[in-house]
Amino acid sequence: MYGLLKRKDIKRFSLEPAESFFTPTLQKLAVCLSFLVVHARYTMSTSDPVVSAAGSVVSDPQHSQKLLKALRSLWIEQCFQDAVLVLEGEKIPVQKNILAAASPYIRTKLNYNPPKEDGSMYTIELQGISVTIMKQILDYIFSGEISLSEDTIQDMVQAADLLLLTDLKSLCCQFLESCIAAENCIGIRLFSLHYCLHHVHHAATDFLQTHFCDVAVTEEFRELPPDRLCEILSMDKLNVGNEKHVLEAVVRWLGHDLEERRVHMKEVMSSVWIQGLDQGYLREQMLGEPLMREVIREYCNAPLGGATLQGEALLAAFKPRGYSECIVTVGGEERVTRKPSAMVRCMCPLYDPNRQLWIELEPMSIGRIGHGVLAAEGHLFVMGGMDETKTVLSSGEKYDPNTNTWTPIPSMKQARQNFGVAELDGMIYVLGGEEEDMELLTVEVFDPHYNTWTTQTSMTMVRKVGCYATMKKKIYAMGGGSYGKLYDSVESYDPKTQQWTAICPLKERRFGSVACGVGQELYVFGGVRSRDSDNPESSPMTTCKSEFFHDEMKRWIYLDDQNLCVQTSSSFVYGAVPIGVSIYVVGDLDTGTTYDYVREFRRSSGTWHRTKPMLTSDLCKTGCAALRIANCKLFRLQLKQGLFRHRVPSS
Repeated sequence: MYGLLKRKDIKRFSLEPAESFFTPTLQKLAVCLSFLVVHARYTMSTSDPVVSAAGSVVSDPQHSQKLLKALRSLWIEQCFQDAVLVLEGEKIPVQKNILAAASPYIRTKLNYNPPKEDGSMYTIELQGISVTIMKQILDYIFSGEISLSEDTIQDMVQAADLLLLTDLKSLCCQFLESCIAAENCIGIRLFSLHYCLHHVHHAATDFLQTHFCDVAVTEEFRELPPDRLCEILSMDKLNVGNEKHVLEAVVRWLGHDLEERRVHMKEVMSSVWIQGLDQGYLREQMLGEPLMREVIREYCNAPLGGATLQGEALLAAFKPRGYSECIVTVGGEERVTRKPSAMVRCMCPLYDPNRQLWIELEPMSIGRIGHGVLAAEGHLFVMGGMDETKTVLSSGEKYDPNTNTWTPIPSMKQARQNFGVAELDGMIYVLGGEEEDMELLTVEVFDPHYNTWTTQTSMTMVRKVGCYATMKKKIYAMGGGSYGKLYDSVESYDPKTQQWTAICPLKERRFGSVACGVGQELYVFGGVRSRDSDNPESSPMTTCKSEFFHDEMKRWIYLDDQNLCVQTSSSFVYGAVPIGVSIYVVGDLDTGTTYDYVREFRRSSGTWHRTKPMLTSDLCKTGCAALRIANCKLFRLQLKQGLFRHRVPSS
């Protein structure tokens, strides 16, 4: 990881001993300690009856924090130590119960190392961890605080991986992700793959593809072995604009050690799209440096010879690099039959701004309505909802844009429809919803890399048809209603503390709205409420105004431009998708003069604009998300569906 180790402008990453990091670590450790105490008590005697006095159970919320502070003081003062860690020949006195509670790896070593009959201290030998790193880890175990730097991050990840300290490994992932830059993304990508840091690997790959031209001039790129270079050059999503940047990167790589790498010239040039190189550019380069002339002469004869492809042959060989952020609509209800649909479509507002056509993707295995749709780690995930038989589903499936295929994922622990979905650090959260006639508060999390669902802290209140979004590593639940009441309340969930916290309420009560987070801002669009809040049952419904919340101002503000749709109309919103500098709202949107399916909100000017497409009115209540799709895949789909008009010259 040359770049990561050599960068000196990265600041030290320090987790402050604030409650957000401190309390969960102490609580987890205290729970493990209490388990060990109970286990010891049980093994000492299983015949004594357990006597409990009648009365109320009370608790001290600061108990675990006080206990761990006291234990840390004892560790610093080296009191009551009953074991020693041996690393690099040096001994560190420790308390074995504390280490066993914190590290499953050390707990296992102790289980296979019974107490010695002579009463001597335990000796725990560890290989592959330096004394300096271990002392930092010990301090973290007692405090929940650690300082990370570019000089120690690799050793810290390796130690956390060995000791099975999953929380520490997660903090290391956050630090690594914050370090990603052109000069180190290749090394971080390889390192994260070796230690199964899946989200960091995805983030580093995204950065590499987006900033390839910057990465291609770095030392890490020049030092790549041939197989790694070919793997990178074969990526469809390299954001190069012109294939000449790929050719120039190959020539720089060859020139870094020409004698050793000349034998790999044919191998690496096979990853360059030769037909995408301009004849004029190649002729100009033939007048330049000798290595470039040699490469062009040996491998670029076809474009230089003037034998350009025509018609279908050209289209078959066409391989545009790069990617597009697409609006993907999934499922919904067929307007005529009122049945759930399996239809999946995408539209790329920046890929083809002159046409902005809808492209059909592979449909889902079953039709769904009231389902959750979300993009995470380069894939599209669909979960829950209701099928054609009106059965509420727990099943889900995953769409791979590289192959245009769907595969099933494990079912949720609880079937649900009309629920919220959110993504944080590659993890997928489903929140609330309904199961048959039961309103849900439960929250589940799906890890797409391990294909597992786990339960998280439930919401504090039922939010039927509320809206959900993420901002600054937190999930926000807004609006909704229950038992005939509409809410303006907003609460945020912090996965680190697993706690819900109320924040400033919306300016309007609403349900059926959509939301998205961009940077430090939350946006809420549409939704409906009663015109007369004092008499909601008999009052007609009206469309709510759009609002946004800035994290620094800590309050909600109406957007200046409220032209999403006519307020008195029966407009409905299905999703809000941030792409580039804009947010695209999908729904049945009556603007008074037109009936739009997608409207664009430009954050820079704070104004609404029409998009070109008018989707055929065959579906409603669709789910939607933003998904990154390779331009060459989009081109093939458009070609297959007859969206390109081309003329093939007659022979």
